[in-house]
Amino acid sequence: MPTDLEQSIGRTLCWFSVMQYPVTGFEIWKWLIEPARAYDLSEVFRALEMSEWVKGKMEEHDGRYVLKGGKKEIVELRAQKYLDSVKKFRKLRRAALHVCLFSNVRALFAVNSIAWWGTTEQSDIDLFVVTKPQSIWSTRFWVVLPFMLLGARPNDSKQDPFCFSFFASQNALAMNHLRLKEGDHYFAFWLKSMVPVLDRDQNFLELEKMNTWADRMLPNASSRSIHHLHRSYFTIPLFRSFPPFEFIYRSIQQKRFPSVIRHLANTDSRVVITDDMLKFHESDRRAEFEVAYREKVVELLSR
Repeated sequence: MPTDLEQSIGRTLCWFSVMQYPVTGFEIWKWLIEPARAYDLSEVFRALEMSEWVKGKMEEHDGRYVLKGGKKEIVELRAQKYLDSVKKFRKLRRAALHVCLFSNVRALFAVNSIAWWGTTEQSDIDLFVVTKPQSIWSTRFWVVLPFMLLGARPNDSKQDPFCFSFFASQNALAMNHLRLKEGDHYFAFWLKSMVPVLDRDQNFLELEKMNTWADRMLPNASSRSIHHLHRSYFTIPLFRSFPPFEFIYRSIQQKRFPSVIRHLANTDSRVVITDDMLKFHESDRRAEFEVAYREKVVELLSR
């Protein structure tokens, strides 16, 4: 019977197998899924080198680990995706100069594939924006408008489009209600992997404090600070909005929502439309990833 650490390593490799993402030994330690206790990095490296059970379940290629039978090509592909992400982060830093002009933008985070340095030329630059309360509609309007006019949104641009699909006010940073009931490892990884580009009020720390359930799933994944290469240095806000006019911005934008957004709005956690949260993830694959992950875990532990 494998030990708790061996099982946790196995679960972690199963998750990244679903994501088609080869991981280093350090990343296995950082992203250990649901270990019974906090393990040292040295304990994880020792298990990777000495555990017969672990070595029998995985392969190592150029310092990256995958489940046995995994595609070696994804190791080479990760390097290519990294280079594409470097290019996208350059574009994001330039775009952030515009976003930072608005005082009601309190934080800006890169999320999803760009946060993992795992983008392709067709990937969006996915962003999560935190706003002041009572300003989410006006903030979204003015932040997104230039990207729309320049054709730099998804479906308008085939290269490096900016996807502003998730806004939340500072009143809505507790996100437990968005989790899938049957399990939601993807959402925990999403929260723990986001890359801060702007954070005026320590919103990242507040996110962690309000979502401790993610800590229980991924206890070694500590919060990130703003890296100097990701920082947008011009952060003096120049434009402010006025809450009494929020209903005007809400009306303008709601009239432009596609029919699929209107149909899914507030029926579940895919599309959420309130005065504190605007979440547009109609193509939500979290349930699919969760099922695939659990099947891999069952298969791994039954061998």
